[in-house]
Amino acid sequence: MTHMKFLGTILSACFLAACSSTKVVLVRDANGTVGQVSVTTSSGQQLLNQAGESTKVTYAQKTPTTPVVLNKAQIDARFSALLANEPKPPIRYILYFKFDSVTLQPRSAKRLSSILKNIAARQSCDISIIGHANRSGDGNYNEQLSLRRATNIKAKLVRSGIKAACMDIAYYGENDPQIATPDGQIEPKNRRVEVQIR
Repeated sequence: MTHMKFLGTILSACFLAACSSTKVVLVRDANGTVGQVSVTTSSGQQLLNQAGESTKVTYAQKTPTTPVVLNKAQIDARFSALLANEPKPPIRYILYFKFDSVTLQPRSAKRLSSILKNIAARQSCDISIIGHANRSGDGNYNEQLSLRRATNIKAKLVRSGIKAACMDIAYYGENDPQIATPDGQIEPKNRRVEVQIR
């Protein structure tokens, strides 16, 4: 059996009958970053950590081949069908709020129409809404405030015709700041909701 552990984007294709041979290629993700992948069999492993680096597994009992770097033309030629079906990267929005409030800042309120357009364009039913707060005040209060902010954005989207079942909510209070601050410090950029459309 072949195991793959990875961070980043990989292309994997089977060759020959019944997938007796598998080629794994590490490529840049939508943001241009390169992670790494460990391809492991019962006989050994190969770590890929450069864009275009590839290895091949012919049998589960054999060590993956020595990595070879493929250029873009080679990757496109061998994996064009797979690349054509690659999912689009999520569209991300950050909405900012007034202090100690679920009221959006005016510029953020204007972004709601763009969010709705992108949900419609993608015909998405996979939307995450993630609430945050800054570090001023009590941690438990900030956690509930971040939940109220996320819930408020979800309610706005539902009123605009987005199905509630297509959205999930998470909230982190002051625990995942956009800008790190000491406890008790006000930071407007940490008073936010992140919307991810997949």
